[in-house]
Amino acid sequence: MALVLSCQGLSAQFGALPLFEDIALSISDGDRVGLIGPNGSGKSTLLEILAGIRRADSGTVAARKGARLGYVAQNVTFPPGLPVRQVLEQALPAGVDRDAAIPMALGQAGFENGDAMAETLSGGWKRRLAIACALVGNPDILLLDEPTNHLDLDGILWLERLLRSASFARPTSCSCVSSPAPLAALRLSRATS
Repeated sequence: MALVLSCQGLSAQFGALPLFEDIALSISDGDRVGLIGPNGSGKSTLLEILAGIRRADSGTVAARKGARLGYVAQNVTFPPGLPVRQVLEQALPAGVDRDAAIPMALGQAGFENGDAMAETLSGGWKRRLAIACALVGNPDILLLDEPTNHLDLDGILWLERLLRSASFARPTSCSCVSSPAPLAALRLSRATS
């Protein structure tokens, strides 16, 4: 499988405390990688660095040329006053057919319609919407921080089916941060601690 994302020598600190040092990781097409560790160990920070949201204190991150990245943060919020459909439209990258992508994203996430106000959704439905926003751009790699947060059992089963299906993208790579129990349901190809 072709390499999608790699990092070498990554280190990050929180104040004077090192979160992690000298991390090397490679993610190839089709990989499903889980990062497991105690709270405060830097899992979310590592995903933010891989997503390009935060800079590492040292080391390098390289993505395949033209690779599209989807990222879902641990805590998701949406602008007030927007319906689900409009939130998805704002997440669409340029050049994507809105008339095809929005109904597909709504269906994949399990929304019956896109008229509900995003800010009034339960935590689980906000999580589904955030994942749909990341998938609407047809990413080559999908980084999910605590993807089962706020999901009930039906939501976790939905996420498992979604990530196992090939319908949302080509051989998309997926990297998740979570506790071990929810990760077991996602059928990872490898777990890293």
